[in-house]
Amino acid sequence: MTIGVISDTHDRFDTLEPAIRTFKKEGAGLVVHCGDWIAPFTVAKIVMLVKEHLGCPLKGVFGNNDGDLFSILAKNYAQGWDIEFSDTILELEFDGRKIAVYHGTDRAITDSLITSKHYDAVFSGHTHVPLNETREGVLVLNPGSTSYIRNGSIIDEATVAVYDTAANKAEIIQL
Repeated sequence: MTIGVISDTHDRFDTLEPAIRTFKKEGAGLVVHCGDWIAPFTVAKIVMLVKEHLGCPLKGVFGNNDGDLFSILAKNYAQGWDIEFSDTILELEFDGRKIAVYHGTDRAITDSLITSKHYDAVFSGHTHVPLNETREGVLVLNPGSTSYIRNGSIIDEATVAVYDTAANKAEIIQL
């Protein structure tokens, strides 16, 4: 299975459709968001794009900047968004691959998820820095951010990632 991985969207609408179209082009059967969706209207936009272009499930965790969690969760239920959310760590398993999804706010937790070797892959966000490497046999993936912001500065890079469960490999894609 191919999984589209996105993070730190920070209410930036202009990169959402190119991100979802990239996932469609790559044949994603699932989209995972690593946190910092921010506002309920952004979540609604992502849901609409995923349904329109992919028709696949959407799962994710919350980050350290997600504002109105109550409204996001209430709308998820009331409007039938059907997003599987976790407040901190989401555990997934596809094609025999165990995946941990964590926003990445606490470096010690991220490192522990990796060094535990309980997972084949660990997805995180938070830093807005794309990362795709293998540590101690565990794929460590940060798709970067679609917000064009890093460390309080505007940058000219917006990225997402695609992950192949069969190969346990990922690719960072610049939008």
